[in-house]
Order: sequence, then C-alpha cells, then structure tokens
Amino acid sequence: MSDSKRKKLTSEELYAFSDEMGMMISSGVSSIQGITMMLDESRGGEEKELLTEMEQVVGETGSLSRAIEKSEVFPDYFVDMANMGEVTGKMDTVLTNLSKHYAREIAISNAIRSAVTYPLMMVVMMLVIIIVLVTEIMPVFDRVFRQLGGTMDGLSAGFLSVGIFMKNHGAILLVILAALIIYVIALNKSKWGKQHRKNLLYKSRRFKSIHSKIATSRFASAMAMTLSSGMDVMQALDVSGKIVDAPEFEAKVEKCKDSFAESMDVGKAFSESGIFGGLYGRMAILGAKTGNMENVLEKVAETYQEEADQEINDFIAVVEPSLVIILSVIVGIILLSVMLPLLNIMSGMI
Repeated sequence: MSDSKRKKLTSEELYAFSDEMGMMISSGVSSIQGITMMLDESRGGEEKELLTEMEQVVGETGSLSRAIEKSEVFPDYFVDMANMGEVTGKMDTVLTNLSKHYAREIAISNAIRSAVTYPLMMVVMMLVIIIVLVTEIMPVFDRVFRQLGGTMDGLSAGFLSVGIFMKNHGAILLVILAALIIYVIALNKSKWGKQHRKNLLYKSRRFKSIHSKIATSRFASAMAMTLSSGMDVMQALDVSGKIVDAPEFEAKVEKCKDSFAESMDVGKAFSESGIFGGLYGRMAILGAKTGNMENVLEKVAETYQEEADQEINDFIAVVEPSLVIILSVIVGIILLSVMLPLLNIMSGMI
C-alpha cells in the first residue's frame, strides 16, 4: 500500500507529527480522528497521500503503530516507540517524549548549520573577489604597465599567469567545481559520505570533542525519552544506541549493557561504561538511587548540548577572524604586487 520509494521523514516532519498527534491523543481524541484532522489540514501532495494511507490502515486495524510501521517513512526506533506506547497504553506520553527529542535534534542541527553558514559565505565571497582580481583587474594593470613602457614581473606576473590560465581553461575549472559540489553533497547525503566526513573530522581533536558531546546529548535524551515512556532499561539501551547513530558509541553501549546485566544498576552501568564521566556519572548513579533517572538524563542531555554549542561558538570565534585575516592578506598581496611596481614606474617618469 505504501510507496517504498518515499523518502524518510525529516526531523522537522517527525517533530510536527509527534507533537500534533501527542497533543490530540492526550486531549482525548482517538488515533483515527487525529489522523483525519491532520489530513483535513494537509497541504496536499505526498503529505496528503501519506496521511490518507495511514487513515485507511488505522481504520482497518485500529492501530496507529501499525499505520506508522506500514508507511515505511518513520525511523525504526519511532516504530518501536509507537508499538511500545500502544502496548502500555501510553501513546500520548510516547509521542510527547518523541516531540521533545526531535525538538532537541532540530536545535542541534540548527546550531551546527548556523555555525557553518557564515564562514562558508565569507570564504565564497572572498574567493570571488580574488578570482575577479586575477582574471579581470590584473590584465587591466598589465595593459597600463605596457603603455608606460614596463612589464609585470615577479609576483605580479605570477598572479597574471594564474588569471590568464583561469580565463583560458574556464570550462575545465567549472567541471572541477561541479565535481567538488557533488562531492560535498555526497558527504552530506549518502551513508558513505557521512562516514567519510566523520573520518575526516575525527582527525581534528576539536571536532572529535564536539561530535562526542553531541552524541552523548542525543543518547541521554533518548534514554530519558524511552525510560519515561515505560520501556525497560535493556530495550531503552538498544533503542537509544540506534538513535545516536554513532558507531564509536556502540562499544560504550554494549559495555553498558554488560555492566547493567551484572549489577542491575543503570547509574553504575553508565559510569563504568564511560558513557557519562566525572560529575555526570555520579549524577546518573544518584538518579538511579533516588528513582529520578529520567530528570537526571534530561539535565545531562541539556548540559552536554550546551557544552557542544559553546565549543562550536568558540571554534567559530577563532575561525571567522582567521579567515578574514588570511583572505585579506591574499587580496592585499595581489594589489601590492601591482601597485608598488606601478608607483616605481610613475615616480621614474616624474
């Protein structure tokens, strides 16, 4: 019934669905009524098609989790959570917790996107200026030099040669640029690209630290969500490990499972596995003893996210002025390589 080629829902779409359905079900609206109401408000296209299919499945089976599963556009852990919510009769709580989880995922993504966008725009703008200088302005200065009886040499001649090469081989350079753009898209979209990007970034201690904090924040948030929704600890660890989607985190999760199986103390398991270290490990142990683990995990998730945001901001605070200085120096060198010899020629004519 469902289209297997349909794309998986984005974090924004998953947040909107879980937030709206959770709110309606907690208000006493049935699943079929909730889907129908969302269908009436849909904007058409794939959204309307998806909700129509889900409405039909819920109408036939009376199961929202079954409709979520058959649509094949929700992540596996979303399906697992929906199934668990329906079995325990806590579907409204599960959906509310999922909406909180995706709100945090959106916040993390927005923080990373905003941190990268400005420096990238700055680099592109400065590169355009440099290209215009060497391809358009340098030939003008070359003509001026010739009219004054001089020639470009040294550094200025090198920049002029680069500009001439770029103008004569523009098509080849455009192909290379297109290949670079495709490569960047592959790094962001494909599974191979994402793994390759992680491997590249992990060579930097700063990026490794940021990624580790983001992964830990996601894990803590997922554990809080699953535990508060009624899932047992072992199931919660399985689901949370999938949500984090960080291969280097899997070893810690497996070690945490083994530790919990031996001690039956989730706080101790978190600490011994190295998932939460130092103060956060002690907080987890205290949360387990006081029966307040969900709130502790939420606080840990918020703290790790704030630390990751701060590291990102600190990194950008260093990168932005560095880029300005480097690119400004390059532009200055290009201009000085022309202006100084030109001034010498003009002074000799006086």
